[in-house]
Amino acid sequence: MELTNRKKQAMETQNKIYEVSIKLMEEKGFNDVKIEDICRDAGVSIGSFYNYFKSKNDILLEIYSRADNFFKNVVEKKLNKKSAAENIVLLFYYYALCNETTGVETMKQLYAPSNKLFIKKGRYMQTVLTNVIKKGQDDGELISDMTAEEITEYLFIAARGVGYDWTAHEGSYDLKEFSIKYFKRLIKIFLVK
Repeated sequence: MELTNRKKQAMETQNKIYEVSIKLMEEKGFNDVKIEDICRDAGVSIGSFYNYFKSKNDILLEIYSRADNFFKNVVEKKLNKKSAAENIVLLFYYYALCNETTGVETMKQLYAPSNKLFIKKGRYMQTVLTNVIKKGQDDGELISDMTAEEITEYLFIAARGVGYDWTAHEGSYDLKEFSIKYFKRLIKIFLVK
């Protein structure tokens, strides 16, 4: 289905507001960015901002939406390694890439205990991982004394811990590289001996 010019323009405006918001959050920190700053730098009216986002917090919700779309449209297609273990490590490489792309300052805001979106069940990235784990269990590669959903939760708790550590260290190390090493070791506890 072809998008109308009006819809294309609306998508471009929303994306511009989002991109400027992320840039400003990285430069100033979430709490120091005002909607007026975002609108000025994006070249839109305050009314335009509110056409796309109810509040500055909705920018954070958009981060999750875009991450899940990335997992649906990109990551899931790349998980074609021979083993579940390799696919799990690759998935968390892309998870780290999402965090790095979002930026340290913005991720600090997301890692706040008040943010319950991290623990929300049913996100697409969780579904992708659960499917990889189920296949690994069906193939006899991964343990089956835990459900795929339990292993998914366990691994995402670890991934959030790695991400938190990265933000606490002000992004001073390559999160993607560290995640590969970390998950190569961690996945061993789920492998059938």
